[in-house]
Amino acid sequence: MYTFSEIDEASFDAFEQAHPQGTFMQSVAQKHVLEQRGTKVALVGVRDAANTVVAAAMVTWAPVKFGQLFTVDRGPLLDFEDTVVFNTFVDGLKAFAKARGGLYLKFFPNVVYQNFDDHGEAISEPNEAFVTRMQAAGFIHEQFASGFTTAATPQWQYVKDLRAVDPTKVSAAYTKDATYYLKKNAQFGTKVRELTYADLAAFKTLTQTTADRLHYHDKDLDFYEKTFAAYGDNAHFLFAEISFSEYIAEEQHKVAELDAKLTNIQDRINRYPDNKKFPRQFAEFDDQKQHHLARIEKAAQQAAAAGQDVVVVAGALFIKQPQEMTYLYSGTYEEYMDFYGPYQIQDKMITEAVQAGIPQFNFFGISGTFDGSDGVLRFKTSFNGHAQQLVGAFELPVNPLKYKVYRALKKLLGRS
Repeated sequence: MYTFSEIDEASFDAFEQAHPQGTFMQSVAQKHVLEQRGTKVALVGVRDAANTVVAAAMVTWAPVKFGQLFTVDRGPLLDFEDTVVFNTFVDGLKAFAKARGGLYLKFFPNVVYQNFDDHGEAISEPNEAFVTRMQAAGFIHEQFASGFTTAATPQWQYVKDLRAVDPTKVSAAYTKDATYYLKKNAQFGTKVRELTYADLAAFKTLTQTTADRLHYHDKDLDFYEKTFAAYGDNAHFLFAEISFSEYIAEEQHKVAELDAKLTNIQDRINRYPDNKKFPRQFAEFDDQKQHHLARIEKAAQQAAAAGQDVVVVAGALFIKQPQEMTYLYSGTYEEYMDFYGPYQIQDKMITEAVQAGIPQFNFFGISGTFDGSDGVLRFKTSFNGHAQQLVGAFELPVNPLKYKVYRALKKLLGRS
């Protein structure tokens, strides 16, 4: 009734794009990126008697001691409750891996284990049934892990449901913090633009600078270039930029407006010296003026240091899928953090997702700790979503004897 085989790109793409668990990490575009970067990759799946694809996965493999590790990242895409389809897929993939020297399979299903609010309080029951089902099929469930990484698929992510967001009032669905910073963006004249291929080197400079500051591993330029080419219009590289001349001119205009108010109030003080309200008003407006003057001075210094009028404040990469818009990699120049560029970038892409009818915005990885130490989480919560813990990793031996030795050796070396 069901048969396992490799699947052509067109059939796989049609299935993945329509599947509820579909993700950029299981896309044909991602296959192109990986294989161009030297990864061994194949598209496999199960067809029914009518030759319709009912299960699929992009699988990669790489050498480990005693054999090959076959990985399905954010997959496979199938109905895990359909035992026949699931078993057909697993048995087929095991045979596929065994023929290529496979030691074991490793799945990272795109399935949520539990949902949490911004404070780490559970807002759904744990998906123990899924874990039990996988274990009953012979899979070994890895211990849940927390911590942020750019080297592997995150086990924790932050998402925002967009289905009820009004396309004409998107920012109304954020927290007060986000709306405040977006107002600042408007005041500062920050502009967001889509990058071209020629801008990717500058994008890499930004992300590398940020990675060095925060001590994590950044993707190389080749990755960004291949992602740009493979995903086409579904990859969005963005910069938030500021023009110092425009910013300073706007600040000077505000100073002139405040000077006019101060002159008017001083006249009232002179006319009514016993009225205590006017000196308070004067002090308030003068304080505002000093803030604007300080901004002008700082911007003039920044412009001189930059040696150019328009500078990049922040940038980010997003991938668009029918199922979700995903925020992947980003950077912010420390000296320009006061311009709050990341907020305007996120707002632009959330708005685009809402207008395109995409049901979810995925802010992607967070550490899974809610004690206030995760600055990435603090930023993402300002857009008013919720945290998700995925079901994690599951391993299935292809060569049981060698796998047992492999695991024993890793435990002995303290790498389990």
